[in-house]
Amino acid sequence: MTSEIYLYISTILCRKIKILIVITSVLGVLFGTGCAFFGAIPFTLSEMKAYLVGKEESLSYPLDPVLQAAVFNLDRMGFDIERVERFNQKGLVYATWQGTSASLSMESITPNLTKVICTFKRPDTMREYSSEKELYNNIRDTLKLKELPDRKTLFKNMVAVHRSKDNNSPVIAYLGRGSQAEIVSRSGEWAEIALMDKCTGYIAFRYLGRGNPLGE
Repeated sequence: MTSEIYLYISTILCRKIKILIVITSVLGVLFGTGCAFFGAIPFTLSEMKAYLVGKEESLSYPLDPVLQAAVFNLDRMGFDIERVERFNQKGLVYATWQGTSASLSMESITPNLTKVICTFKRPDTMREYSSEKELYNNIRDTLKLKELPDRKTLFKNMVAVHRSKDNNSPVIAYLGRGSQAEIVSRSGEWAEIALMDKCTGYIAFRYLGRGNPLGE
């Protein structure tokens, strides 16, 4: 009986030591590489866990081509693209298919290096690692092409979100028809909507329907 108790205690201690080793290694990387690395590492517990399991990828291409390649391949996989954002060297793509969601966040680390974090979730909320891997591989293959899919073709069925209340101002996001939009304010024919990182953009109010979904 005594030996069994010692074995049980030893097992618990080994587990805790392994956890401490992982945490120490992560903290060593964080504090050993300086402030520049902090911008590339997520801080919440769930994000840190996702980082450790390796769902983050770095692609040796600028942000815009990576964003376009992601949209092109999600569309080819049968997903409905609901939201595409591009603002302050960051990008976001959100798409759905029969209850499965695909979410990609991107950040330009250098002019020719883009960090991508991809998550596929099935209706039972379980992650789909095989789909994530497939998408990463497809994005890489697309980026190797001499000519990427045309931007106008990729976003032809989506509504443009502008930086300011002017159709001639830069487009910083695209929203799929039927997707949800959080309205921050309204000014005349324009609605200010919430985007990523507390940024906002402007969309013609006529595109918004009851309950703030984009009109079908």
